Amino acid sequence: MKVLIIEDELPQAKQLQHLISEIDPAIEVCHIIFSVSEAAALIPSANADLIFLDIQLSDGLCFEIFEKVPVACPVIFTTAYDQYAIEAFKHNGIDYLLKPVSKQELEKSISKFKAFAGPRIDYNRLADSIKSLTTSMNRFKKRFVCHAGGKIKIIASENIAYFYALGGGVFIKTFRNENFLISQTLESLQEELNPFEFFRLNRKIIAHISAIREMYPYSKSRLKIALTPEYSEDVIVSYKNKKAFMEWVKK
Repeated sequence: MKVLIIEDELPQAKQLQHLISEIDPAIEVCHIIFSVSEAAALIPSANADLIFLDIQLSDGLCFEIFEKVPVACPVIFTTAYDQYAIEAFKHNGIDYLLKPVSKQELEKSISKFKAFAGPRIDYNRLADSIKSLTTSMNRFKKRFVCHAGGKIKIIASENIAYFYALGGGVFIKTFRNENFLISQTLESLQEELNPFEFFRLNRKIIAHISAIREMYPYSKSRLKIALTPEYSEDVIVSYKNKKAFMEWVKK
């Protein structure tokens, strides 16, 4: 079984290659490709059984590859964002992995590929799988409407560092260090946010993974978290919540 890895960051490509070899040593990574142009040149002659394809490459979105050359084999897409899910499944997609890719999720994807790659592909099963995945991804909230100084602003979820409770209200803190009041509770936000990206650290804060700057051991087996932008109080993850937090960080 031959696979291609198309990924513009070499450390992530090597990590993916390592995980693949751990899951199934019989799988051969025949090429690591870094760009749309290189992929378009190599795919026709690679004779690959499966492609792992990062959506955002150094010279453009991966969907440009499909406009340049025919791609006959199945594709497992990888990306740090989920907004391309529907588009991905228009192009041979059998699965969609959010970065950082975990060994457990990768193993599930490879098993799914093997199930579909038999003598006869079950297209109804494949369609149901795609529908289930895209429905799950699309239920997460991607935009928030806020009132600021008589104006109405739209804040995209990828621009939000964390949500925090203060004085009976809930605020958004953006990565640009802006603050906006929203008319929601942290409890309702937990149901609407992508759990791969956001985690409730304690009763006051739900943070984006990119806002976690540093972690420190703290008293009573707890963790102290340094956020970016900085939060005005100590951010402590309880002992009870610590295990779930570390599992989330490692996803």
